[in-house]
Amino acid sequence: MKKPHITYEELLKISSWGLFSLKVKGTSICDDRLEEYRKKSIKDAIYEGIYIGSPGRDIYYMLPYLSDEQIISVAKSLSGKFPIFYPNTNAQYSACIRFIYGQFEKQGVLRSDRDFKRMKEEKIEWELSRSFLNILKKEFKKDDKIYGLTILCEMEAHRLGDEAVINKDLGKLNKMEKMYLEAMRYSDQCKSFKHMFSLSYWASQYFKKFGNNKKMIEYSRISLLMSTKYYHKYFPNGDIYYSCRLRKIFSYIRDNDGVDFCKKIMEKVKSEKLKKVFNKEMRKNYEKRYT
Repeated sequence: MKKPHITYEELLKISSWGLFSLKVKGTSICDDRLEEYRKKSIKDAIYEGIYIGSPGRDIYYMLPYLSDEQIISVAKSLSGKFPIFYPNTNAQYSACIRFIYGQFEKQGVLRSDRDFKRMKEEKIEWELSRSFLNILKKEFKKDDKIYGLTILCEMEAHRLGDEAVINKDLGKLNKMEKMYLEAMRYSDQCKSFKHMFSLSYWASQYFKKFGNNKKMIEYSRISLLMSTKYYHKYFPNGDIYYSCRLRKIFSYIRDNDGVDFCKKIMEKVKSEKLKKVFNKEMRKNYEKRYT
C-alpha cells in the first residue's frame, strides 16, 4: 500500500477489541461481541477490522507508517488481548501472528509445490514484521503471556524454516530448530496440548523439505511419542487434520526400520481414534510383508 489505509488511532482501536473467535464447526466468526463491534467497525480497515486474526493484517499493512512509539503502543494493546494459558479456541491467535508477517496462507513452503515456487520467486521481506514481533515478545514476557510466547515462537520457527528451505541456508535451519524447541518449552508451561505434538511434526517436515533425513526422523519420533501423551487431551473425539499427518510420519518410521518403535507407540497411545489410525498402518505393513 502506497499510503496508510487507516489511521494509527483506528489501528489502536481495532487492536483494543481483542481477537474474534471461530465457530466450533466451519470458518465463520462466532463471537458474543460480534454485533456490538459491527456497529463500531472501521470502514477502510481490512474486512472493516472484523476477521479471524484481526488486527494482524492491518498491523502488517500499517507497519511502514508507524513511529517507534506507536509500534510500542500497538504491541502493548495486542499483548493485553492474548491469554496466559491455552484458550478454548486458538485459530485467531495463530492467524494474527502469521498475518503480521504478511503470510495470509498457512504452512508457507510446505503448503504445496506451487506455494514453494511462488515464495522462491517473491522477495521475502520480514524485517519490519520481526521488529514489531520482537517488541511484542518483550510485552508477552512482561505480561507473563506464555501462550502468546508459544504462538510467537512457533510462527517465527515456521518463517525461519521457509527461509532455510528457499535459500538452502543451514544457519537459518539451526535457528529454526532452536525456535521450535523454545516454543515447545512454552507450550509445556501453558498446557497447550496440541503444540506438544504439532511443533515437532512441523519441525520434521521442514527438515524433510531441506533434505536432512536424520533430523526429520528424530522429530517425527518425538511428535509420535508426544501424541501418545497429549493427542487425546486436545482431540478427545479424534480429528482428521492431525491424525492424517501423524499417520504419515508413523508410516514413514514404520517403513524405515522403525517397526519396533511403532509397536511401542501402539502400546502407549491413549487416544482410541488415533490407535485405530496407527493400527491400520501396521496392518498395511503386515500385508506388504506377507502377501
